[in-house]
Amino acid sequence: MPATGPSAAWTAALACGMVAVACAYYSTGGGMVGGIRSIAAPMAANQTAEAGLAETLTERAESMLAQDGRLRVVDEERADAVLRLTVLSAEDAPFTFTAGETTEQYRFRVSVKAQLVRASDASVLLELPRLEGWGTYDARVSDAEGRSPAVRAAMDMVIRELLDRASASW
Repeated sequence: MPATGPSAAWTAALACGMVAVACAYYSTGGGMVGGIRSIAAPMAANQTAEAGLAETLTERAESMLAQDGRLRVVDEERADAVLRLTVLSAEDAPFTFTAGETTEQYRFRVSVKAQLVRASDASVLLELPRLEGWGTYDARVSDAEGRSPAVRAAMDMVIRELLDRASASW
């Protein structure tokens, strides 16, 4: 016959609490590959002729790393690791067409190199030579309404893939 009453309820509550604490420690205690817990994302390099891409990539990387929450985003002097990003290429290409073969949408595509370097000894923890992201936009709208959001979407896709690949080795 199973135990009932206040003692059984207290035991069940204690067991549930212990499981919750153990799971919380497991999910938040790991850091990243190489045991790092803080990261810096200095200004990305840009190998394209298009101004502003490095700034957008850096801003999106910092924002998404902070939202992810597994690592503290700090300056280089206090970081366990530094995320080095380089914009390798960027292009706009026709994506969809009308029946009259007029471009209806463009696809902005960006390629980025990523390297995660341990701050204490400059050892490379993770190297991803080519990550690609893209976003589409309407050919009839202004850059601010169409292209700029597509550029941000492409950068976000790159950073999400970086986080996914990095977490696979955590």
